[in-house]
Amino acid sequence: MLRVRALGISIGGVVFSIAFVAAVAVCLSGCRRQPAGPRVTIAVWGGAEEIDQFRSRVLASVRRQMPNVSIEVIYIPRDYHVKLATLMAAGQPPDLFYLSDEYVPQYAELGALLDLTRWIEGDDDPAVDLSDYYPSIVSNYRWEGGLYGLPWIAQPVVLFCNEQLFTEAGVELPDGQWRWAEFVEAGKRLTRDLDGDGLPDRWGFVINGWPPFEMFVWQNGGDTLSADGKHVRLLDPKCVGAAQFYADLIGEYQIAPPLDVVTEQGFSELFRAGKVAMFMGGAADELDSVPGLKVSVREVPAGADGSRATFVWNAGLCISRGTADKELAYRTWKLFLDAIQHWKIPAPRRSLAARLETIEPRKARAAEVIRTSMTYMRPFRVIARQRQWDTIMAEEFEEPLLRGAADARTLARQASTELQMLLR
Repeated sequence: MLRVRALGISIGGVVFSIAFVAAVAVCLSGCRRQPAGPRVTIAVWGGAEEIDQFRSRVLASVRRQMPNVSIEVIYIPRDYHVKLATLMAAGQPPDLFYLSDEYVPQYAELGALLDLTRWIEGDDDPAVDLSDYYPSIVSNYRWEGGLYGLPWIAQPVVLFCNEQLFTEAGVELPDGQWRWAEFVEAGKRLTRDLDGDGLPDRWGFVINGWPPFEMFVWQNGGDTLSADGKHVRLLDPKCVGAAQFYADLIGEYQIAPPLDVVTEQGFSELFRAGKVAMFMGGAADELDSVPGLKVSVREVPAGADGSRATFVWNAGLCISRGTADKELAYRTWKLFLDAIQHWKIPAPRRSLAARLETIEPRKARAAEVIRTSMTYMRPFRVIARQRQWDTIMAEEFEEPLLRGAADARTLARQASTELQMLLR
């Protein structure tokens, strides 16, 4: 889906949410809670069913291991990051809290997160064995020499295939060797005009800003941002070529429905309704268990030259720098981190990914594909001004590109200037 926007104010050229700036100011001013006994708070998000599982599978486990500590869960089902900042502004920052990786640089730059480097060094607990983590995932929790959290999930994008639609079109399921050319050819054969009105009623694929076009850029050997985070690479020919290919899935190749159709009929709903043959979604998505559909999970296609890359969504657990008892918070943080990693899939640790079928039996058929995808998964390169970057990328580049307002090079030229201004 097209990137989420966020309103904010600018401080030294950096835009932050108003609530968040106020939060950090209050938290760093020395405001601390003084609980009567050992107490740890943790802020989490999730739906009703998810939070029930969290309480029964995670919270119960931690409480058993820390019977003398009062643990309070702050459940935030909506507007999570806004409400998290509000808690900080009220002088009540949770000791531990979920944080999506794209927020880590912003929070770390403002001093809201505890640097875990010295705590983890020399700690032989498996939960903090960095050699067991997929390196690409840990990278976004580092900021200017510090380590400000660890991920509890690393969910790569995989390809969900409706087997019935493949059979009807006489197309073989992906065999792990598909590149862009094979993907487009299959998409064309899977796209059908069922009522004879000259317009497709069924499509081979679907996009709406998801999966992120950056994934295709990586498959093409490029990136939108330099490794040092100082230069926008949107005009690199590899980036422009991949972005145009992405848009051509709708325009030139016509294997994906226009955005208006997606908006009207729903994104994943098109796949669930049997109107789309291939869908790229997170490995933990339940699209392979939709009633009435027989769905296979495959790797996403490689780039034109065979380069493998897939986007990975991840989130982590952090500790507030303002927590009163840092030793207690760290010990509790490790227990929560490990318990969540034994619940949520796929875990960002190789040792746990190897046991994916045991941790989540419903993913047994897809487990090997998921593990293989994790070997080449990549998160976004993130910056302190990530929310502003996402807004510009969505409004000035991605959406007009997918709507055919201009070609990739023209839009890249226009967006690059604004994006470069966000970098130091």
